[in-house]
Amino acid sequence: MTATFSIETSRQASGAIAIVRIKGADLDAELERLGLGSVGVGEVRLRDLLGVDRGVIARWNENAVDLCVHGGRGVVSTLCARLRSFGIAEQDPGLRDAWPEAADEIEARMLDALARAASPRAVEVLLAQPARWRKGRKQDGLADGSTLRHLLDPALVVIWGPPNVGKSTLLNTLACETVGLASDMPGTTRDAVGACVVVDGLMVRMIDAPGVAADESDAVVAEAVELARSFVSSADLVLCCSDGVQEPPAVDGPHLRVALRADVGRAGWRTDVSVSAHTGEGLAEFARLLRQRLVPDEVLHDARPWMFWQHAPGGSGGSGCHIASSDRAENQGRRSSPSG
Repeated sequence: MTATFSIETSRQASGAIAIVRIKGADLDAELERLGLGSVGVGEVRLRDLLGVDRGVIARWNENAVDLCVHGGRGVVSTLCARLRSFGIAEQDPGLRDAWPEAADEIEARMLDALARAASPRAVEVLLAQPARWRKGRKQDGLADGSTLRHLLDPALVVIWGPPNVGKSTLLNTLACETVGLASDMPGTTRDAVGACVVVDGLMVRMIDAPGVAADESDAVVAEAVELARSFVSSADLVLCCSDGVQEPPAVDGPHLRVALRADVGRAGWRTDVSVSAHTGEGLAEFARLLRQRLVPDEVLHDARPWMFWQHAPGGSGGSGCHIASSDRAENQGRRSSPSG
């Protein structure tokens, strides 16, 4: 048979070591062609691996050999590209082969989704799916997959409002790092910046859009506002933010009206929640409301089966911290929020 290769370790995250397995009927000839030299069955050798890395070759039987390299994604990707350049094709294992511990196809699908799901809230829901599917689909149908997909693919949440009201500080607090510039000077954020953050167990892609300007005659300001509007139009949820003085702009579609700088004073307009990134006030309630708007409790706890494999996880990892819907979030906000 023609030689093939497969990645035997996780494709979703880097590790200390990655294993790339080569299989073929005439493996000795393949190893010589690749410049890897002779490796007998049961032998382990330290070799230069196609000029990509210096690693271990372990041969388990006549038809399979493992190349063990450093687990960085760049190393693995480059090694795979080198193998393809030699005409060795990548084998695409079926789910049952990829997850041999699975009892059936549904369980294999669940394990595959679980390995890639970004949100902690996804774990309990996915683990329950095999049992729900084994009971069979009943007349009451399926769970709301269009909503539950946010457990796998992080929703796009856009922070939108006037300049100089604390939007960047809110994002910095939620991300537990400085993502956007926070300043008392209007218009500091001219480009959209963002981070992946977990709020009440749900990971979202949160973008701090440029502030809405009253005067768009300046070309740079107009371009920034247009960029912000493009994000708002494609958002799964818009956070209409402002301070206690200015009312945020209205938007169509799902949104939350968020009053910032609650430690300074209460807003004079209708709000869904008031928060202070400086003290942590209201962050727990904010997290709960945001998650509820994207994945309501009644959908999250729906006992009907979910056709989750139609919503492949995007694998959106990245920086960010957890804002829990509990009293602990108040303390966490105080510890991690930037001043300003």
